[in-house]
Amino acid sequence: MAFLLTIFKLSLAVYLAGVSWFILGLFRVPQNKSDEQPPVSVLVAVRGAGPWLLRLLQQLAGQDYPAKRLQIVVIDDGLEADIRDQVDALQRADGRFRTVSSAGGSTQLRGKNRALHAGIEESNGELLLFTDADCQVGPGWVSAMVAAFAAEVEYVVGWSQIVAAQPGGEADGAHPWAIFERVDFLMLMLAARSAVRMGTPWASSGQNQAYRRALYDAAGGLEGLAGRLQGDDSLFLQLVRRRVGARVAFAEGPEAAVTTEPSESPGHFLRQRVRWAADMLVMLRFNPWFFLLPVATFLTNGLLIIMVGLAFISADVVLPVLISGLLLKGLFEGLLLGLGAQQVGAGHLRRHFPSWFLLQIPYITAMGLGSFWGHRLGWPKRSSDQPEAGGKQAAANG
Repeated sequence: MAFLLTIFKLSLAVYLAGVSWFILGLFRVPQNKSDEQPPVSVLVAVRGAGPWLLRLLQQLAGQDYPAKRLQIVVIDDGLEADIRDQVDALQRADGRFRTVSSAGGSTQLRGKNRALHAGIEESNGELLLFTDADCQVGPGWVSAMVAAFAAEVEYVVGWSQIVAAQPGGEADGAHPWAIFERVDFLMLMLAARSAVRMGTPWASSGQNQAYRRALYDAAGGLEGLAGRLQGDDSLFLQLVRRRVGARVAFAEGPEAAVTTEPSESPGHFLRQRVRWAADMLVMLRFNPWFFLLPVATFLTNGLLIIMVGLAFISADVVLPVLISGLLLKGLFEGLLLGLGAQQVGAGHLRRHFPSWFLLQIPYITAMGLGSFWGHRLGWPKRSSDQPEAGGKQAAANG
């Protein structure tokens, strides 16, 4: 028992140090911006999600970036026939659009990585921007992401936020898991933004990121992710930092943000997060120091559960450590969410912190255990249901 309590104290110390680092990053001054407008290729790898894709393509067609310097590449990895016909029609009507097949990607790659490789090989932009088919962007998204490429910046991480599927948040009442998902993803993005600001970037999201083609080539492309179903965001970020020492910036401001809707079901959400957790298992290969943080996070939450059981056996020994650990964890996480949510216009989510805090403990434990099977899950796709008309775009990003 003494050994478990010692491990818990050590893991908690590492975890709180990481959260403290993220809290400090909330107060860092954003980087300078660039006014250059180089050629840009936006890449969208899509598997299913046809109606969502059409909504996104309409938004990309309305970008305020110079038309002659913008290319939009749709990588088809299983589009429905009627959706493919509409995308082809859009390509014929607007020269900025191009459709390619994921089959053209390297056979050494799998899933989304192979699709993206096919699209990058057929693109012509100096800057490569990425988002997903079920995301939404504002008219200034491309311009705002490009502006983050100040001198020597080679990789840009953008803000992504899960919003209610219906205006006013009505969907949260119908789908309780969406509340947890929104708060949890907000915490992940706050941590990612702070880490970039502090000069220690550790994560990105394929929903909103960009990098220079020269960086992609210098790092050997996506081939470093051979055998992985995904990893095109956080793992690739660590790969290029290790191989090339890439300078990373965060795209600040609401114009650079993208939004997406909650998962279709709890099962879809959990499968997605298990895949993400599986990426963390190989982080040791790319960034050994950062690997300590997810390990500490898993141990802290898992041991909290074990300690609840041990408290029935030896309350006088376990309870002081258990209670103090919960209080410290809640204090630091509450500060990160409370301060960060206000900065990005998501202050309304702070009221859900207590329920998120309690559910996160078994959730993190389950995801950590499930990560050992995450590599067996395929690249998912959205259902063919129609998205909400008009959708809802992000209103903030501090």
